[in-house]
Amino acid sequence: MFSGNQDQFAADAINARLESLLQGECVGNGTPLASVVATALDVDRRRSPVNDHNSISYSNGELLKLATDILITLDCPHSKTTLLFGTILETRNLGEILIDGECWTLDAGRPGLHPAFTARKGAHGPNLELLHHHISRLTRKLACRRLGLPQPLLINDNGERHLLHFAPCAEAGGVVLQCWANGIDAIRFCGAFPEQIEEFAESIVKDMRSFWKHRKGIAKQGAEVRAIAETRIAHLEAAVDAIIIDMGFQFYMENLDFHVHYLAIDVALRPGLVLDYIPASRREAMRRGANFGPILDISGRYEQLDKLRRHGADGRITELAAAVMASGRFDSKLICSKVSEAYDVAVEIPGCGTSMFAAFYWADGSIYAEVCKHGTMNWNRDVLEINGFDVPEAKLVTMIGKPLSDLVELPFGGDIIVEQVERIPEGLRLHVAENYLMIDLASGRTWECPDDLV
Repeated sequence: MFSGNQDQFAADAINARLESLLQGECVGNGTPLASVVATALDVDRRRSPVNDHNSISYSNGELLKLATDILITLDCPHSKTTLLFGTILETRNLGEILIDGECWTLDAGRPGLHPAFTARKGAHGPNLELLHHHISRLTRKLACRRLGLPQPLLINDNGERHLLHFAPCAEAGGVVLQCWANGIDAIRFCGAFPEQIEEFAESIVKDMRSFWKHRKGIAKQGAEVRAIAETRIAHLEAAVDAIIIDMGFQFYMENLDFHVHYLAIDVALRPGLVLDYIPASRREAMRRGANFGPILDISGRYEQLDKLRRHGADGRITELAAAVMASGRFDSKLICSKVSEAYDVAVEIPGCGTSMFAAFYWADGSIYAEVCKHGTMNWNRDVLEINGFDVPEAKLVTMIGKPLSDLVELPFGGDIIVEQVERIPEGLRLHVAENYLMIDLASGRTWECPDDLV
């Protein structure tokens, strides 16, 4: 069995050989092929049931053939190749790579392959630059070029949205044209190939042309939406940040649906953006006298934030998230620091074989966790699914109301109470208690929730 130092020596040696053999050759989005092959081989070795495999012993010819096979597989959806130690690498869709069934992705401008679970989801890097290049090229002789170029924006309100926003358009009454960053046909924007970026640019230009063509009508309807939005926050500590329209499904509609972003208290109980949706049907109902009232989430968050501050907390955290934080498997202080600024943080939990991942994310003023290990386990909030695991029916019945550790050994969460157990085709699905603790992110300290915040 290799030690950690031996593993690193082997990885460095194979990287050097691949770089020499492949002489700077890149995959479609500019990522060095040598680094992609090296990552695939490292995952292959870790997945292998035999621990003393040594990729250094393979000939240059074998490595070159493998590199060629991987390059072809990356460029051909629904194709696959077998790595040196038997692991299957396949491309399901262009830009979506499976290694032993686990999803990986390219990140344009960054060497190697990266777990999709931890890859950035929004538009960034060389692919964003390429998108801007194509939009500029395609609109060079079009009037809609005056809209400029879209910039990435994240709004996390009842689910995260990775968006692309143009600047407010004066000719359209200050309304903002919006596109979705995940509108590209790839598992992640950063993993898309050049042809996918070009197709995405073409779809965005189509939206730009439609927006520009209907700008006068958009300005008129946008003014009505702004008036409604101002009314909905009249008695709240909030302000209208943007009136937004998504043209993707509204090319031929006269009465349009709009989004509104408010500056207020967001899901992480920080000053940020809060989303509202005002469709054409709601505007028509309000013209007939209907009253939809204020944005209730905003007023509730101010009250919740005030209670948390009185108890010296930044928010609540679930038992699962707190248990993963306290597991000692990664730098919990760093995670607390990141989650105090971001809406979600994803990490890989070190170990042999298939990787385990954890994500911490904000929702409704609380920090939740999702933990997954491909083909083995997925735990999100109060539902834990374990594959390939079974126990006698009699034991399942007796588990209700008992700690999770009485049923299965997991790296964290042993004291969490089981509320329901059911069989699924892959194994078991457990519904567990989702209790909350208070958390101070600066110190990482957690404690029991007082009654007024349970």
